[in-house]
Amino acid sequence: MYNEGWAYLDNKWNYLDVQHLFFGYLNLICQSFFDPFALPIKVMMIMVVLTSLMKQFFFMRVVMSFSYIVTMIVNVVSDLRVFLLFFIIQVLHFSMIFNVIAINKADEYRKVGPMAGNFLSTIRLSLGDFDFNALEDSESEGGLNAKQHFMFWTVWVVMVLFSSLIFLNFIIAEVSSSYQGVKEKIGSLIYKERAALIEEVENLIPADMKTSNKKQFPNYIVVRELEV
Repeated sequence: MYNEGWAYLDNKWNYLDVQHLFFGYLNLICQSFFDPFALPIKVMMIMVVLTSLMKQFFFMRVVMSFSYIVTMIVNVVSDLRVFLLFFIIQVLHFSMIFNVIAINKADEYRKVGPMAGNFLSTIRLSLGDFDFNALEDSESEGGLNAKQHFMFWTVWVVMVLFSSLIFLNFIIAEVSSSYQGVKEKIGSLIYKERAALIEEVENLIPADMKTSNKKQFPNYIVVRELEV
């Protein structure tokens, strides 16, 4: 950051460094004043571990065998971000419909509230994990009557057809297409990632060392072009 200035923030991977350092030192400071098992401390520790995992992936790109996997995952996830956003919006709206029909009273959702409970239940439903806790209570116990049961099953069938059978298969097909597209140009992508790592390392070396060491830092650049 000292060498590059504001250009340091142009690289998305550098944000992980900033977050990792920020949450790491903040966690150390907070643990000096609060209980280490308090909720804010746990949240910060989770962020530290997640950023460490992402940095682990970042440095794994140095090894050619790992670089293939990491580059593939990053590019496929980038291609699917629109579909994942669409999927979340769809699940959110179907959970609102289920909120209108009945509140999910399952004991496992008692701490998150009825709206979040129905949202989590709808995610499970879209992934094929069916949950019918809303139908367990009889009408005399405040449950659904016959017409509401029919409404529930109508929405359930639409949700299963649209999410599990259509949309998830559509995502799988898109993942396969994205995977194939990345696989065709994986060689150039790997060299691009490795070149970025080399540039980052060279930016940490003082300018006077670059000037004096002509063997490692010659006055020319070798350019390689990929034939199409």
